[in-house]
Amino acid sequence: MFIAIGIMFLGLLLGFLLRGQRLLTALTRCVTPAIMLLLFSLGVAVGGNETLMRNLPLLGGKALLLTLAGVAGSLVCVAVIRRWFCDLPATPCPRAGRKSDGKKPRPQRGQ
Repeated sequence: MFIAIGIMFLGLLLGFLLRGQRLLTALTRCVTPAIMLLLFSLGVAVGGNETLMRNLPLLGGKALLLTLAGVAGSLVCVAVIRRWFCDLPATPCPRAGRKSDGKKPRPQRGQ
């Protein structure tokens, strides 16, 4: 783990030092194919693991549940924060085009 983090920081340092160099612009073209190759090799390694493949339906169900719970929690937090911050004076409120100061919006010309 520390080796991977160290390699990442070494890459950050080299990227910082090589800013604007032709070598760096050539390396940026190699990033997407390298990521694709890493994802392919990860898929081969996962597909070859019998224990993981046997437990994949259980793991997939837990992952789906965790994802849905995360999205639901985010939506609840957004709703709570909007309710708190829309009640502040002189703060535009995105709900139904109203402002939080209680005044109705004026119709625009031509309506």
